[in-house]
Amino acid sequence: MTESLFPTSQAPQIDTSTMGLFTAVVPPLEAEFLYQYELREHPNLKVGDVVQVSLGRRTTNAFVVSVNSSRETVSLAEMSRRSITIKRVGGDALTAHAFNEEQLSFFSWVSKYYAEPLSRILDLAVPTPAYSRQVPLFILSPECDISQQRLSEGQRKTIDFLRTARRPCLASEIKGGCGASSAIVAALVKKGVLQKVSESESAHVSAPLESFQRSSTLNAEQLTAVHAIEGAVNNSIFSTFLLHGVTGSGKTEVYLELIIHALRQGRSALVIVPEIALTPQLTDRFIARLGQPVAVLHSSLKASERWRHWENLSTNKVRIAIGARSAIFAPLNDLGVIIVDEEHDSSFKQGEGIRYHARDLALVRAKLSRCPVVLGSATPSLETYQRGTSGKYTYLKLAQQYYTAPRPKFEIVDLNGVKPWEMASKSVSPRLLKSLTQTLERGEQAFILFNRRGFASYLQCSSCEHVIGCPHCSVTLTYHQNGNSLLCHQCNFSMVPPIVCHGCGKTASTMKDEEPLFALRGSGTERVFEELASLLPKARIGKLDRDTASTIADYVEILQKVRQKELDILVGTQMIAKGHDLPDVTFVGIVDCDVGLHMPDFRAAEKGFQLLTQVAGRAGRREKQGHVVLQTRVPTHPSVVHTTQSDFIGFADSELAIRRDLGYPPFQKLLRIVISAEDRSAALSHAVNIARVAAQYGEKHQVTILGPAPAPIEKIRGLWRYHILAKSPSAPILQNVMRQVKRDSISNKAVRIAYDLDPQDML
Repeated sequence: MTESLFPTSQAPQIDTSTMGLFTAVVPPLEAEFLYQYELREHPNLKVGDVVQVSLGRRTTNAFVVSVNSSRETVSLAEMSRRSITIKRVGGDALTAHAFNEEQLSFFSWVSKYYAEPLSRILDLAVPTPAYSRQVPLFILSPECDISQQRLSEGQRKTIDFLRTARRPCLASEIKGGCGASSAIVAALVKKGVLQKVSESESAHVSAPLESFQRSSTLNAEQLTAVHAIEGAVNNSIFSTFLLHGVTGSGKTEVYLELIIHALRQGRSALVIVPEIALTPQLTDRFIARLGQPVAVLHSSLKASERWRHWENLSTNKVRIAIGARSAIFAPLNDLGVIIVDEEHDSSFKQGEGIRYHARDLALVRAKLSRCPVVLGSATPSLETYQRGTSGKYTYLKLAQQYYTAPRPKFEIVDLNGVKPWEMASKSVSPRLLKSLTQTLERGEQAFILFNRRGFASYLQCSSCEHVIGCPHCSVTLTYHQNGNSLLCHQCNFSMVPPIVCHGCGKTASTMKDEEPLFALRGSGTERVFEELASLLPKARIGKLDRDTASTIADYVEILQKVRQKELDILVGTQMIAKGHDLPDVTFVGIVDCDVGLHMPDFRAAEKGFQLLTQVAGRAGRREKQGHVVLQTRVPTHPSVVHTTQSDFIGFADSELAIRRDLGYPPFQKLLRIVISAEDRSAALSHAVNIARVAAQYGEKHQVTILGPAPAPIEKIRGLWRYHILAKSPSAPILQNVMRQVKRDSISNKAVRIAYDLDPQDML
């Protein structure tokens, strides 16, 4: 029921011949509000409009969710009964249009599934309208004959860059891509070689779709996949396709063919990727191939940029959207296909606030839009794989690599059999060093994976063995040599290493025989980088992790150096494993396969196998055979063994058997409730109360309730944490558990509660 706004003794009087009514939501308020407006002032007011409304004494933005419908009639009758007046909006109330009725149906479904108010979903999904001055973009002038121009080397590089990009570019993009200064760009504009365009003009700079012919290089497996999915596009049929393609099998080529086909049908296409950092390289590849404008959506954009992309999509100026998980909410009209690349990746799961899963929402959106959704991966999630092989999804296999390289050669180095003094360095075995050296001698490149940042995992007192932990979290502080700091990777707390041990009171001056006060324990990407630089002094070595690539520009710059062969070796975390197609990378070394395999999470083995397989897939993606060396202390672990055998199906079958026995996804649905508070006893007391309420409901509806128990990371950002796990075959039953807990559990403002339906980690 629509909430009342302003009490009055007069019942509302509405002249329906001149006045209209609409219902709106005002994030983050849960209630819906009723407003009236003059029809002549807003004759085309519609669902999805953003309007300025009065709320109490302030003016704020609201989203229109219903206009002049039976919903407002019922609300009006209720307000008359309760003697409530309705606030009126003026002629200047309308500010923008954000979404249409089909998208509202999608937002409403999300609201219901996650048991959250619609206003919170809209606040999450829709960017705030924001406008800024138009920044000029530059394209090659079609009228100019470049052969008649006298050009400097910098000007020629600029022209080559824009030819490759095949799209209008900002001056900053040109500078980042080829180093051209603003003076070079200005000189080319003066010569008539470059032409300035506005973003609204650039949205229409596209090649005719008729000029695109089907790629003659598609193999039989790719063509089978394309034909199967095109049939669903042609007939506007919702269907889910699992495109299971080994690394290097050409899944992106299939995506491109499907996008072209959807555009030819007059429809639009949505592509979501797991990492923000992957969007630039994928966008450039799509634009270069399609010659079509592409809207990019992710959280790192400025507000004005994000709104411009959003508006271009909602007005059909642009019909292709690429982005990270939030792009699932993109205002595309008449969707023809949705593609989820690397569908297995846990980055599609929102970790805070409303914990939605973009891959799962892609299926819902496709169903509402009557179009196919393609879930692509070399290592599908076990939930997706089980549905693909059981017939719930259409299973399409790309079993052969797109290029002719033979299967990579795998070697396991059992670190249990290598004595410390036999190691080339603390982290590098003789076998790994020899393979690296041979790779560099051939003029080829290498990736080295160590999925842990920093120089040392922790500092430990050499005298009393006290370990320095975070004061706000129940984790150790990681030592970063660059900056000489101790950093918490949970809350970002940092400090310089202490000069006194808080465990025993000793200082460096009291230690014997020049023994350090604190010993460095464990390793990270910083230490591996330093060791390799010492072992291979002539090699050009780079590093890719959250410390070196805090922005997309940093990420792109580092990978560009690899592509241009300015680096021989790239050391990194899982960031180096995702989607990179670098032809001269033929060797991958994994310093420690065991990182993450022993986490208290039922998905630990699956995530380990996926990471190892994905990073191994970076080696040998063209004609040259790849080589992978895996260092481990658990050489018989299924994740390691099946990786070296390139055996996804064997791993999946064995892991699914374990999941079935234990009642974990995909055989049961999960709801995780995390209760946290500054006061440990308050968190526990509240957790016990919630578990009691959930158990009372669960007894009647076949829900298994586990807990409460301390979370594996018991304290984060000063908050003590307990969690409860609910298991059921039915998502609606778990939704009811959420509603029951929200309604019946004792309220405590000092306690935070997070509801995670379909959790992706248990930490």
